[in-house]
Formats: sequence, structure tokens, C-alpha cells
Amino acid sequence: MTTQNSPPVKRPEEPDLQPPDAGEDIPRKGNLLFVLMVAFTLFLILDIAIIAYFFLVHKREKVRAPVQQERHFVEETNPSGIEIADEGQSSAGLETLRAVEEKRNSWLKRQAMAEADDIRTWGGSDFTALLGKVTAAERSLADKQYVQAESLYQQAIDELQTLLAKKPAMLAESIDAGNAALEAGDSAGAVKAFTRAQVLSPTDQQAMHGLARARTLDQVLALYQKGLDAEEQADLKDAQAFLLEAKNLDPEYLPAAQALHRVQSRQAEAEFERAMGGFLQALKDGRAAEANKQLTLAAGLRPQSPAVLEGKKQLQQLTLQQRLARIQTEYVRFVHAEQWRQAQERCKQALKIDPQASFALVGLREAGRRLDLDIALQAILDQPQRLQEQDVQQGARQTLAFAESVVKPGPRLQAQLTAVKRQLQAASLQVPVILRSDNETEVVIYRIGRQGKFNRRELRLRPGRYTVVGSRPGYRDVRKVLEVRAEDEQVNLDIDCREVI
Repeated sequence: MTTQNSPPVKRPEEPDLQPPDAGEDIPRKGNLLFVLMVAFTLFLILDIAIIAYFFLVHKREKVRAPVQQERHFVEETNPSGIEIADEGQSSAGLETLRAVEEKRNSWLKRQAMAEADDIRTWGGSDFTALLGKVTAAERSLADKQYVQAESLYQQAIDELQTLLAKKPAMLAESIDAGNAALEAGDSAGAVKAFTRAQVLSPTDQQAMHGLARARTLDQVLALYQKGLDAEEQADLKDAQAFLLEAKNLDPEYLPAAQALHRVQSRQAEAEFERAMGGFLQALKDGRAAEANKQLTLAAGLRPQSPAVLEGKKQLQQLTLQQRLARIQTEYVRFVHAEQWRQAQERCKQALKIDPQASFALVGLREAGRRLDLDIALQAILDQPQRLQEQDVQQGARQTLAFAESVVKPGPRLQAQLTAVKRQLQAASLQVPVILRSDNETEVVIYRIGRQGKFNRRELRLRPGRYTVVGSRPGYRDVRKVLEVRAEDEQVNLDIDCREVI
């Protein structure tokens, strides 16, 4: 049976639950069934013996006179020696004796069941008083005071029922007293109260749980006090250890749980302050990785702290600044190396991070201008033969002029300027070219013009590659490449059609 804790109320003084033989061991739960079976067996044997006794006596005396038979029967069945004066009284005396025996047997049966429930232990002085009343009933029966004996047996039965009915209330009172003792820090009182509750109900969960708490209460109180002392000395680590051990022993001891929460809160506060201090110092020093580590620790303790939220913004700003600084460093390195395409890409990356990054805004324009110049100069150098065309040569001279206006040109640009100047100079020279033919072949020089038929013709051409085509009716056309170089003193070429179609 279990009970629910209720607010303490004023109760009458508890009966002394210790029976006269309190020195004896309390019977274990496993023996209850055995005691009950023995008592019940004894009761059955007693009933059978009484019935058999009446039956045999009646059978032996049935041939006597009716009055003598009844009187003798009463004498034989009356263990107390009841006397019946005459025939009118014999029948009433027999009924009275039977009533007394019924009450006595009822008491014995109830007593056996109550003792199997260990009433001697928890019944205390009330049960002792009952046994005294039963002793008086036995004495009255021996003195042939049957009415008084029957009354005493009935009183004992009624009072036993009352005592049994009080058992749940006694259990509740014991549990309440045990809980009150736990709250007061009285381990001895708690052990006594919950032990009494377990005697009343060996399987009651509250009683078992309360007794277990009571047995560890002194240890819990000692650990709790050590925790408070350590907290007072600002030794929060030891304080937490003591209080946590106390809470593990008895999670329901609220003072220890509350003190542990307070100490843990103070520890968390101290750890938070340390983490934020480390974050701010790392932020000041520009150590983004360390700042992120410390801010992460602080956020784990107080995720929604305004300081943490603001710190995240500051860390993000520092991270962006450092990333922009790295990009700017790379941009400068590419500028010095005159790698304008890579420099242009770094400017674009920077503007994605910060559209107002000044170095990127200026650098993007400069890198684009220099990249276009580099491409134009390299095209002149890669295709010098195009300088034979007047418009191409004019464009090359304009490009050269723009390149020469660059302040502090790098080694690459200087090399390109020198090479382009040399090519333009070479392109302005005219080298003697001697063409020989058969005076039957029509000769055309691409980009120069039609030369007609001739045996020998002398021209002056600028350095470059020229395509010369010869054609004659009935013959296959001839195509040749004439390469004129600035260093050549004279270039000769034979061109005539000889293969008949």
C-alpha cells in the first residue's frame, strides 16, 4: 500500500508501537505466510476436535433419560465446568456456552491473521491492551461467567478491527513524520519514522524510498556543508564537486540542488567573462582564429547574450578586413609582376566583399587599362608582318605612344616598348627585291599589286612576308611566299608557270 504526502496536521500522540517483547527480531516478510498457515491449521484442528467431542458424548449418552442426557452433555462440553440446576436451565446454558466458544474461536482466528500481519510490532500498547482484555475473558470463562466472557471477547474483536482500520492512517502519519524529519535534517528521526512505515507496509514505495534517503542524509548534509564552505572561499571547482556528489546521493535534497545550481551559475559567469576577455584581446591583436575560438566558448555559455551577438558582428568585420587585406596584398604583387589579368581578378573579388573598397575601385580601372595595353603590344610583336599595312602601322605607332606615357613602366612594358620600336623601324625600311620571270607569266604580289609580264623586275619592299602568284593561259598557276627581312641586302625570287594543263 502506498500513500501520498499531505500537509502535516496536528495528530494525537502516537501509540507506542513497541510490543512487550520488542527485544525480539521483527519477523521477515517471508515468514508471514508460514505463520498464517500454522495459525489457521491450529484453528481447524480445534474446531474438528470440539465437533468430534460433542458427537461422541451425544452418541454414548443417547440411551439415558432426556434430562440426564442433556445435563451430562453440558458437563462434558463445558471446559469451565458450568453447572445447570434444572431441566429448564440446561438448554439455555448450552446455548450460552456455544456463544462463548464462537466468540472465542472468532477472536483466535482474527488474532492469528493479525499476528501474521505483524501486529505485535506495529500495534504497540493498543494490541497489548487487547491481549489483556482477552486474558480477562479467559478468566471469566474459567469462573463460569459466560456472559461477561462473551462480552470481553466481543470487545476484543471490535477493538482489533478498529486497530486494523487505523493502519493506513498510521502509515501516512509515519511517512509524513519521516519526510518532516528529512526536511529538518534529522536522520535518526527519519530512519525511525520510515522504519515504522515499512513495518506497517513492507512493500510501500514511499517508505522504502524515504528510508533509503534517511540512511544517506548525514553523508549528504556533510557534503552539502563542505560545498558551502568551498563556495565561501571562492573555490568553485571543489564546491561543485562536493555539491554534485551530494545531489547524486539524494537528488531530492533541495538545498544541495539549489546550491549546486548557484555554484554552476557562478562558474558559468566566470567562464563567460574569461572567454569574452580573451575574445576582445584577440580581436584587438587582429588574431581572428583565436578570437573566433574564444567567442565560440562564450556563445556556448550564453548564446543570446548581447555581448556575444555584438562580438559576432565585430569578428565578421575583422574577418572581412583581413580577407580584403590579403586580396590587396595579392593585387599589389601581381601589379609589380605586371600580371594584369590576375590583378584585375583580385580587384573584382575585393569588390564582392566590399563594394566601396577604394584600392579595388582604382585598381580595377588601372589593371584593365594596362591589360588592354599589354594585349595590344603583344599582338604587334606576335604579328610583325601586319606592319606592312599602313593603317596597322599607324595603329601600332599610336599604341606605342600610349605605352610611352605610362609612369614607371615595369620591365615587361619596357621590353615590349623596345621590341615594338624595333619592329616599326624595320617596317619602315625598304629592301631591294629582284623578281625574274619568263615574260609570259602574269605576276601579282598581294598587298603590293599587279606586276604584269617581265623577264626581270626590281622592287623595294618593306620587311615582311608577301604572297606572289603567277598565272599563264594553259598552265597551272604558281604561288610562292616572298619573305623580306630587314637585315637582308637583297632578295631574289623566280616566278613563272611551266606546268601545262
